Amino acid sequence: MKQVIFMRHAKAVKDSSNGDFYRDLDDRSKKDLAFMAHEFKNTNFSIDKIIASPSHRTKKTAQIFCKELKLNTSIVDLDTSIYEASISDLMHVIREQDDNLHSILIVGHNPSITGIIGFLTPTFAEHVPTSGIVVVEFNEKTWKLVQAKNGKVTWFKNPKGLNLV
Repeated sequence: MKQVIFMRHAKAVKDSSNGDFYRDLDDRSKKDLAFMAHEFKNTNFSIDKIIASPSHRTKKTAQIFCKELKLNTSIVDLDTSIYEASISDLMHVIREQDDNLHSILIVGHNPSITGIIGFLTPTFAEHVPTSGIVVVEFNEKTWKLVQAKNGKVTWFKNPKGLNLV
């Protein structure tokens, strides 16, 4: 079985003088990430690898989440294709993973995080809020066989208390 954990970056400031890519996290983000890490710790899910967009807010989200979960930050890879990703871009990231990995966490942006949930599962997600986490499981032995509508949402939490399952 393979598992993809999708996480939308934490709440970011509205504007940055350096542009969207460099937007920082806002004051609320650390509280939200601590809450989400606590919720995630109470599950039996594990993370073998984290793949994050290299934008400032997603990179910081991944680093803070690692710290909260006491994970080594060496499992974090930055992938430029996740910033402004299409569903096709995210599918490529998923299908290129090493089959020795069981569970990956992708930290990215909307609308692609919300869109990929609807693409991979029969579950409709209208909107994944900032710091939201969605776990999708696949009954596959290889990442290359992950495809549309063959995933199942097994966990969805976010700081706003919304839940899909």
